[in-house]
Formats: sequence, C-alpha cells, structure tokens
Amino acid sequence: MKRPASKAGRFVLGGRMSNLLRGRAALLAAPALLAAVLTACVGDAGLPATCHDPSVGFEATLSDEHLEPSSFNACRGQEVTITFTIERDGVLHLHGYDDQVPATEVRAGQETVFEFDAVRSGQFPIALHTTDGPAEVTVGALTVHEP
Repeated sequence: MKRPASKAGRFVLGGRMSNLLRGRAALLAAPALLAAVLTACVGDAGLPATCHDPSVGFEATLSDEHLEPSSFNACRGQEVTITFTIERDGVLHLHGYDDQVPATEVRAGQETVFEFDAVRSGQFPIALHTTDGPAEVTVGALTVHEP
C-alpha cells in the first residue's frame, strides 16, 4: 500500500482507519448491547408466575423411586408447602434445607407435608433413601429462583 504524500492524505486515511476501527468496535459490542436490551424487555421471564405471591404449594406422588411431578419452582422469600402422597416406604429428604425440613420417614399410604421458608436460592435435590434399594435415589428437585 502506498503512503499518502501529503498531510491531508494522511488525515483522510487516518479518518477512514478510525471509522473502520470504531465500526469494528461497535460490531463487537453489539451482542452485549442486544443482550442488555432483551434483558430489559423480558424482565421477569424465567421466573415462576407465582414469584410475587407470599406462598406457594405443590402436590406430588412418590412411587417406585419416582416423583410426579419431579420438579418444583419457587422464589426466595416464599413460604413453600409440598404435599407428598406416598406409595413407597423410605426416608424422604430435601437437600440444602436440612435446617428447616429434616429427613422424614415415609410409609406407603400416608401423606407427608414439607413446609419451609425458601431462604436460599439454587437447585435442591429431593432424595429418597429406600430400605431395600440403593442408599439414595434422587427423585426430584426444587429450584428456588432469585426474585
């Protein structure tokens, strides 16, 4: 590439290079800007519809090392109630909330209720410890979202 002979030529070339670099920087910044705009437009997308309610309740059936439904969504700060219809003997446990919901012995034919305040966000496994099977089987999960 030839060098411009005059200062004016250097200025024009320098201006074009500057515009080119600014254009490239804008292209590189575009995904971040788009993400910020979409986040602002979407807002609470991904949060449970009940997130602004003070409490939330769920019902589930535990049978043959399966929980139906197997997942629950709440938001930090909510009072959570999960009512289990039990069809399998064992010990039911909600990992991560041991301080509020101790491991509970369950018997087929009974109903068991877990009531607690969702004070920590994250995903927490629900496990069944069977007397005649593996030491522990994860049967479901509670996801506590950050409001």
